[in-house]
Amino acid sequence: MNIISYKKRALEINMMISHLLDQDARKTILTLCKEEFKEGIFAVAASSSHIRTLGEIEKRVDVTLILDSSTSKLSYQRRSLDKRAISILAVDRGTFEKDVEKDWLGGMLVESLLVPYEPLINERFLWRQEVKAKKRIIVEILDNLILEYPEMSREMLLKPEFFMWEAIARKASLYPPILCRFLDSSGRSLSRTAQKSVMRGFESAMKEIERDGLISFSNGYVKINGKYIDFIKRRKIRLLILLRNVRNSILRHTVEVFPKMMLSLFEDYTAYVRQSAIEGKILPQLEDTKRFIYIPTSSGLVSLSDKLTLSEFARRILSEERSLNIKVERLGGVLNSVYLVSLPGEKKNVVKVFKSWYGLKWLPLALWALGTRGFAVLGKTRLEREYTINRFLSSHGVRVPRIIHVSPTERIIFQEYVEGESLTRIIRRICSSSEDDDKLYSVIRKVGEEIARVHNLNVSLGDCKPENMKLTEDERICFLDLEQAERGGDQAWDLAEFLYYSGHYAFMSPIKVPREITESFLEGYLKAGGNAENIEKVRSPRYIKVFSFFTPPHILYVIANTCRKIVQEKSEK
Repeated sequence: MNIISYKKRALEINMMISHLLDQDARKTILTLCKEEFKEGIFAVAASSSHIRTLGEIEKRVDVTLILDSSTSKLSYQRRSLDKRAISILAVDRGTFEKDVEKDWLGGMLVESLLVPYEPLINERFLWRQEVKAKKRIIVEILDNLILEYPEMSREMLLKPEFFMWEAIARKASLYPPILCRFLDSSGRSLSRTAQKSVMRGFESAMKEIERDGLISFSNGYVKINGKYIDFIKRRKIRLLILLRNVRNSILRHTVEVFPKMMLSLFEDYTAYVRQSAIEGKILPQLEDTKRFIYIPTSSGLVSLSDKLTLSEFARRILSEERSLNIKVERLGGVLNSVYLVSLPGEKKNVVKVFKSWYGLKWLPLALWALGTRGFAVLGKTRLEREYTINRFLSSHGVRVPRIIHVSPTERIIFQEYVEGESLTRIIRRICSSSEDDDKLYSVIRKVGEEIARVHNLNVSLGDCKPENMKLTEDERICFLDLEQAERGGDQAWDLAEFLYYSGHYAFMSPIKVPREITESFLEGYLKAGGNAENIEKVRSPRYIKVFSFFTPPHILYVIANTCRKIVQEKSEK
């Protein structure tokens, strides 16, 4: 920070928090510190809070005193000054910096830098440590967000203040009275001045993190960089252990290192609870931090805390006068959680509700494909995949339903209804036709081309049945169901599922029908740059056994043998 910007920041800080302590109070606090510690005072920070007890406002001042000592020192005292309770936590510089950089004592020493504070001595040092601590906290929050939303984190747009409220929410979960540090002088509402004061350190930390390549800024939002998401996903097990150790260290050191401080904390907590009971209400609560996280849809940004239900969606997109004509019907079978919302003369919309089908839907499927293919069963995971892969494929020109709205809290996605003919119906037409229909086979080749395009984007569809595809009115192939899709994944499974599942409909057809369907599909797949190794894997017994329950053995043999011949012909060219 240059001298001009440093002086400007110092002036802004003094203007914002000068109401916390008057000049006499500052002098008295410093005098108390110097009386106790004759020499070696390196930096001093003071923060004020208001707690309403028995109808009166009790003012408290917490002082963090950093000593320039070569030996480890840690002490805690509590004094009274002009009806203020003053607590002084003294620590050597080395220990303090360890807590800033490595969360060495569970962040207990750094807490003074996360709330509105007034630098009494060595403001420059305190500012550097504040930014360093907030930078570490932001990175931890980013890591947790990636672990909680491994796919959706790629699309998230975060408001900068999200990090501040998330950090405060963490502290408040262990020590609720910390909220009092953010109250105005009335002790009844959150102070905007205090929020601005705290945000300055977070803003500076975010700029450093941007230079490190972890995040980027876009129209006032923070976006997590994809390479960093991939990095965290690879090391998630080690990170989870680290976070658990940090949580344990907070509790351990609170009890072991700060016995005197614990007595003070319990007093504050008692006052906090008593205030809530006397007034019949809770102190101002932290805002839902997910309100500051957004994901894009075709109709605009949607907050991650959105709780839009099916009925509310119908009322929102349709006028009240016509709401009685809204028609909601279930699509698919009994186990399907997909609904069609329509109004005469208007566009139709599809609503997908992602429930966790442990024993009803996905578990039998998982057992059926045991050892060959794993399926996502959690509703949250499937919603993430549906949303994220849809957005990704759409951005690369692959036809998928347009996402209108997402309600992650309710686990609902609202999509456009795609008009067109199901691939299942087209394959049935091929199987029931007594003559070759080049037009229908050209559709199968087009399916192969589109799946190759998806694979070349390093995405596997996961549930590649013909019923999950449509030939649209403009002659394009549209992929409808992406809740099992993922980056990477088993691409050979996509080919095997489409071909062997299609063979199910050729039960009563001549042998040439499944062979020509396979040839047409693979011709399109290879033409669009599909990997021949995936075709070779289709012949593996691990795939064939999965579909042997409902596709006749002779059909399976024809499809597998056709795959072998096509791979062989390609290798001979």
